[in-house]
Amino acid sequence: MFLINIPIEPIEERYSLQWDKWFKDHFEAAEINVRTIYGDTTSGKINKGSFLDIIETNLYKTSQLSQIIRILADYDDSYDLVLFFHDLWFPGLSNIAYIRDGLNLKHLKICGCLHAGSYDPFDFLAKQGMASWAALAEESWFGKIVDQIYVATEFHKSLLCWNRSISVRKILVTGFPIFDEFLKGLPKNHLPTVVFPHRLDSEKNPDTFDSLKSFIPDKKILWGKTMELGGGKVMYASLLAGAHIAVSCADQETWGIAMQEAVFCGCIPLVPNRLSYEEMYLPEFKYKSFAELVDKIEMYLDTPPTDLLLIQKEKLLSSGALAIPNIIKAIKKLVE
Repeated sequence: MFLINIPIEPIEERYSLQWDKWFKDHFEAAEINVRTIYGDTTSGKINKGSFLDIIETNLYKTSQLSQIIRILADYDDSYDLVLFFHDLWFPGLSNIAYIRDGLNLKHLKICGCLHAGSYDPFDFLAKQGMASWAALAEESWFGKIVDQIYVATEFHKSLLCWNRSISVRKILVTGFPIFDEFLKGLPKNHLPTVVFPHRLDSEKNPDTFDSLKSFIPDKKILWGKTMELGGGKVMYASLLAGAHIAVSCADQETWGIAMQEAVFCGCIPLVPNRLSYEEMYLPEFKYKSFAELVDKIEMYLDTPPTDLLLIQKEKLLSSGALAIPNIIKAIKKLVE
């Protein structure tokens, strides 16, 4: 087997730089023959868009696609060739299928990690009205072209199956690759601090977080949204390390990396009892109503659940550490 490793463009605000290193380290340890395909240089920032920069992600993916096509031009189908996408929402999949089927390449396999798509009504793509055409594209890509899809949670698998006609057998719940590489040993702020670690997009409900202040008026609490404070990844980790509680109010979450990063920095997580959070967090860290969220903030600022936080951190890290090995195992079975 030869593996073509196709990363997401490097963006400091996201986890793509970490994934690039983590996957390559695991592929090397597993003694997999691999070639990594990078795209053209980007700014590394999100200037137009939400999760990724709309212009730069298309430039990056198009340059990756060009390199993939050149590889396929020399491929004679005499061995197993696997294309592994860090982000499977890749418009060039149609071009690859055209070449695969046109040249009858039986040993070419396509797989990758799916993060989100227009099948989620709260996702950026759906909110921009792209489901009007992307729904058909997703049915084609994921239902007909791709051999395996890797998602982080059962919630995401169900979301995809509910909204698109895709065989449940090709969707594998592997977990989400993440390791604890955040700042250690920094002191907590002197005043109790509650943070919102998400993007400031409507599906994350930053306004709900803002409204918390008026319901806990008598306490001297510092409130902050990390994306408003800026400063890059190091400053972001420092803000989390100084905070006591991290709050999510999200309507869209297929995994929730920001809340995990907050846990790794020692924050008590408070998440709605829905979405992927439902299967990932201990009951003590989930809330079912705004009133319960307010109560838990007050309670945990007075009496932090230190032991439970350690259990929650280990739960997330255990799942994160298994994700890439699970993906490698699935890839190997794909070519058996």
